[in-house]
Amino acid sequence: MLNIHSYYSFKFGVIKPDDLLSQAKEYGITKMALTDINSTSGSLIFVREAHKYNIKPVLGIDFRNGVKQQFVGIAKNNEGFQELNEFLSSHLHQNIPIPFRAPVFKNVFVIYPFRKTPDFDLNENEFIGIRPADLPRLWSSKWRKQPEKLIAFPTITFRHKRDFNTHRLLRAIDNNTLLSKLPKTEEGDRNDLFQSPKEFELLFTDYPYLLKNANYLLSQC
Repeated sequence: MLNIHSYYSFKFGVIKPDDLLSQAKEYGITKMALTDINSTSGSLIFVREAHKYNIKPVLGIDFRNGVKQQFVGIAKNNEGFQELNEFLSSHLHQNIPIPFRAPVFKNVFVIYPFRKTPDFDLNENEFIGIRPADLPRLWSSKWRKQPEKLIAFPTITFRHKRDFNTHRLLRAIDNNTLLSKLPKTEEGDRNDLFQSPKEFELLFTDYPYLLKNANYLLSQC
C-alpha cells in the first residue's frame, strides 16, 4: 500500500496514524507507506508506532497543488526522505506550485497518477500508479506496453462513511464555504477506503502484475 493519508494531511485526512496501523494489523498487512499530502508531520510517530504492530513503515509525500495530485514520492531510505523534505520545504516556503514532473531524485521512487498520464519517457525510478477506477481505460493506454512501469496504486483516506463526512467538513473549512456549497472537485473520492489485501486483490484480479510491482517497490524501501 503506497498512498495512505492520515490526519496529518491537514484539512483533508481524518485518521490517526495509530488507527491506520491498528487497522493494517487487523488485515494482516506487514508493510505500508504513509504519504500525507504536502506534509511529513506524522512521520515520526508513524515510524515509532509501526514497530509495535510488527509493520514495516515506509515514508513518502503526496505532492499536490490544492487537491490536484501531481505525483507521489516514496523514500527508499533516509537520504530519500531528506530529498523529499527539502523539495517540499523549498516549494512551500517560497509559495511555488508543485510541478507535474518530479525533480531528479537519487533515493526516491516517483509515482505519477494514471489520470494525468505523462507524455514524457519515465526515468528508472518513475512509475505510473493505477487506481481501481483506472482499470477500464488501461487496455487502451500506451502504457499497457510497459507493464514493468505500472503499479497498483489505490488511495487510502477513509475507513467508512463517517470519515468521509468529517473530511467534507474539513474541506469546507479549508475553502471557507458552506458544506452545501462545497464543490465536488474539492473533495476526495469517497471510494478511497481502507480495504483488506484480499479485497484489493479482487479489484486487480485481471492485472496481478500491478500488485506484484507495487509489492516489489515497497520491498526496496
